[in-house]
Amino acid sequence: MKLTKYQKARLLEYNWDVVNADDGQNCNWIEVNKHNNEIFSLIVDLFGLTGENNSVKLLVVATNEGE
Repeated sequence: MKLTKYQKARLLEYNWDVVNADDGQNCNWIEVNKHNNEIFSLIVDLFGLTGENNSVKLLVVATNEGE
């Protein structure tokens, strides 16, 4: 996935760092499985998922480390 210039500008405007993957894309996948029970449960609750599958994949397009 490649973000548009507008999308990148909006993220940067709010102090988000756009992900720059090695393949030129503006994203990275994170997969969390049920073995990481606490994190898995948090993600399921946060995104309103069912949690019926063994893992959840998240597509990350930007990051921000708190001050």
